[in-house]
Amino acid sequence: MKVLIVFLVGVAFVLAGPHHEHGHEGHYEIKSHDDLVSYRTACAEKVHATEDLVEKYKKWQFPDDAVTHCYMACVFEKFGFYDAEHGFDVHKVHMQLAGPSVHVNHSDEMHQKIVDCAESHKEGDSCAKAYHAGMCFMNANLRLVQHSVQV
Repeated sequence: MKVLIVFLVGVAFVLAGPHHEHGHEGHYEIKSHDDLVSYRTACAEKVHATEDLVEKYKKWQFPDDAVTHCYMACVFEKFGFYDAEHGFDVHKVHMQLAGPSVHVNHSDEMHQKIVDCAESHKEGDSCAKAYHAGMCFMNANLRLVQHSVQV
């Protein structure tokens, strides 16, 4: 469950879109594991995910289907770093992954990986964009994503 939350946080970071800032980076509050659990539950209900799908999510298995796409987009929205109109706020995703009390260098390699994933996954509807960018990020940075959710 914790791993899923970390993953979703990571995915949201990846989907932040083309180097844009939503203008609230300085005001972003790092979300906790409890927040993630709450978001996961709310989003599973919102998209009517089956028990089988929820079990897969807990095991870091995210099928490429419409329900899972919207589930991931929902979780990212709840984290506050994704919205359908603007895409991902890469800076906020990076801040979430870095964790509390860590200075984030937005010119480092990690930041660029997030940007690259967000920019290379712009096809489809909002849910599909969030899913594919998130999977890109997770595949590139699984260990970091897992660590950030377990905190």
